[in-house]
Amino acid sequence: MLNSTVLIVDDESSYLELAEGLLKQEGYQNILTKSNPLEVMPLLEKQNVDVILLDIYMPEMNGLDLLENIYAQYPRIPVIIVTAVNEVDLALKAIKLGAYDFITKPPDAERLLLTLKRAIGNRLLETERDTLRKVLTEENPEKRIFSDIITDSPLMFKVFELVEIFAPTNDTILIAGETGTGKDLLAKKIHDLSPRRNGPFVPVNLASISSSLFESELFGHKKGTFTGASEDKEGYFATAKGGTIFLDEIGELPLELQGKLLRTIQYNEISRIGDPKPIKLDIRIISASNRNLLEAVQNKEFRADLYYRLNRGYIYIPPLRKRGDDILILSDYFLEIGNRTYNRNILGFSEDVINDLRNYDFPGNVRELENIILNAVAKTSNNQYIDYIDLPPALHTPVENKYESRKLTTLDDALENHILYVMKMMGNSVQKAAPVLGVSERTLQRRLKTIRDKASISHQ
Repeated sequence: MLNSTVLIVDDESSYLELAEGLLKQEGYQNILTKSNPLEVMPLLEKQNVDVILLDIYMPEMNGLDLLENIYAQYPRIPVIIVTAVNEVDLALKAIKLGAYDFITKPPDAERLLLTLKRAIGNRLLETERDTLRKVLTEENPEKRIFSDIITDSPLMFKVFELVEIFAPTNDTILIAGETGTGKDLLAKKIHDLSPRRNGPFVPVNLASISSSLFESELFGHKKGTFTGASEDKEGYFATAKGGTIFLDEIGELPLELQGKLLRTIQYNEISRIGDPKPIKLDIRIISASNRNLLEAVQNKEFRADLYYRLNRGYIYIPPLRKRGDDILILSDYFLEIGNRTYNRNILGFSEDVINDLRNYDFPGNVRELENIILNAVAKTSNNQYIDYIDLPPALHTPVENKYESRKLTTLDDALENHILYVMKMMGNSVQKAAPVLGVSERTLQRRLKTIRDKASISHQ
């Protein structure tokens, strides 16, 4: 963070020296200063800048006009307004134009450094996410994209290593993991990397099959064997001949049929209902479960001999909450899908949304995250960012309303009190309060986070 480039723009040389000295004392190494605002835009074309401290009233150019020019071309550079003018309307106008924060001169050193650190942290986070998004689009599938599974997690890379080990064999594979982790995608990848890739891949969700139809659906039947059997039926196993059958939710297979599946594995043959002649098969079996099958074995709910037959190769897919930045990487990926699906051009996520996504457990894992992001893209009224109001209530962290003083106070406190007062009157709805304050929902949410952080620090 101390290696970040800070640009200070002010026509007062004394302030430039004061601010530069303060930042150097704090350890900042890359500090640029400009006393002429007309030189800022040419500088930004040549120099990467992480944050800008900007005065408003300068003889060559008004700081608000410069702020507007900066965000027209460089919308992700945080700009902190620092001015001697103590005007609420001016501060609100600067924030409406996109200013990261507004500080009056002479600034409190602690407040200035804290705001600067927070702005740089936000900038670094966005840069990191841009880098991850770029990586996803590069042709580097062995590191970032494994078939349809997008990840940057070392835990998932270990999973891929196991896939590459097991795929060329004909062993049965058991894939374990919570609902929504992508067990079906991994099974398909094993098939695609195996010598059976040119044969059929037949996925079967055992949880969706009626208990009375299990045997017929899996193994087939002869015509006339029972009421409704108007013709011969092959069954899923026969359909997968020469390829792979994927038995999802294998823990749902009734005990009475587990013995028949065990015989199929042992002898590579099936027996159709009503047909005394067994049918030889050449198939590979991959199964998956979100249940603890070993526990089911101990509870006599699953045959131990079948469990070990299915488990010649074992792969566990970790839940999304254990996969670090995969939450943000996948969020970016689903955002791009949402933009294409709903013809939107949303750039990313607000800080609060990022924090909420990181702190949520995602019991539904990747599938739940996909639904959340696509729904947010579809319904958001913000054309640039997904804001916290676009997420389900379960993900929200409420902002504590701790500032209600109506006494004479500083500009910063007056702004905070006014924002929180409007929020209270609007039922703490960012969507309703933002138009009243004349700012975007994203800007208001960012201000609320600043207030919350300040309150947290003051109580430490």
